[in-house]
Amino acid sequence: MPSSKPIWYAAYTHSKAEKKVAVELVKIGVEQFLPLQWTIRQWSDRRKKVQVPMINSYIFVHIIPRQHMRVLLVPGVVKIIHFDGKPVAVPEWQIQNLRILMGAKVQVNREAQHFEKGEEVQISYGPLKGLQGNILHLNGHHKLVFRVNTLDYNLTIDIDPVFVETMG
Repeated sequence: MPSSKPIWYAAYTHSKAEKKVAVELVKIGVEQFLPLQWTIRQWSDRRKKVQVPMINSYIFVHIIPRQHMRVLLVPGVVKIIHFDGKPVAVPEWQIQNLRILMGAKVQVNREAQHFEKGEEVQISYGPLKGLQGNILHLNGHHKLVFRVNTLDYNLTIDIDPVFVETMG
């Protein structure tokens, strides 16, 4: 029996269409979440601070399973992420992690590579409190890797180890 409770799903969009898709989803009454971050863009004649998606070409939708077609009909949406022919739900805690990152206004480096599995940690102090991920040591710097498993995508941030505690 299909669920009548809304579930988070990741929708893949055309390149650079994430913000337009978010507006269209709101117009049709679909709850969406587009994690954005501020960055400086350089043009030949000027620099400008702009908001860009944390994860290119993805937007998250909070829908009941029978609403998939409604999302797919939005201009700019390519597909809802599937595995073995079934839509893949994004766990609530991963959406919460993205909200924490967005609210903290820290620069997030996007990485689409795989890492060795590191120790699971949680940030215990500061604006990122509650963020969970894996610690990674690169060139003497401490990085926290936050993984969005559904998308096979990593986001990393620089973090002082004093703010981190192990989970377990």
